[in-house]
Amino acid sequence: MKFPRLKSLRWVFICACIMLAANPAWTQALPKLGAAPLKFVRNNIDYQVVSFDDLYFNYQPPVDVEHPDGNITKAAKTPMAIPKQIQDLNGKKVAIRGFVIPLANSEGQNTKEFLFADELVSCLFCAMLGYDQWMVGDTVDPKGFNISDDQFEEPITIYGTLEVGPEFEDGEFTGIYRFKADGWEPEKKKFLGIF
Repeated sequence: MKFPRLKSLRWVFICACIMLAANPAWTQALPKLGAAPLKFVRNNIDYQVVSFDDLYFNYQPPVDVEHPDGNITKAAKTPMAIPKQIQDLNGKKVAIRGFVIPLANSEGQNTKEFLFADELVSCLFCAMLGYDQWMVGDTVDPKGFNISDDQFEEPITIYGTLEVGPEFEDGEFTGIYRFKADGWEPEKKKFLGIF
């Protein structure tokens, strides 16, 4: 038994591949496989989608920072300017994907204060993430987020207001990114790794 329709669909697919290969500019307009969606809308708010790659610029702190393990990150010789495209995100509503590390949280409680990082780590200082690879966050809702233990091991998307700029607490440098989270969503599981 022959399937002529399948044969014609194969030719359509082959022709489309040849056309895309002939004009690479067309492929730039297509969304990349696995790329973050261009829009993220919740509660009628259009959040700008950013990634930790967008926020990374190898930031060096303006002062020496001593870590809990005794290591010291030396201050930059001259204060580092935050790139304009990152500074422009200050005060903006954004959505970003990463991993939640709860602070002052115990089992059965909601997460109100947290660290948010681009990698799954149990200790930022042990992992030696850069200052532009994590942020301190808290929730707009005083009840916090009900995130289960297994969801801490999976990437999630948080959305809310990003604050950009060096911050100090009691004279100690505490980071350059802060996040006021309106909400969060778990990673959508793909069927057979595709859908």
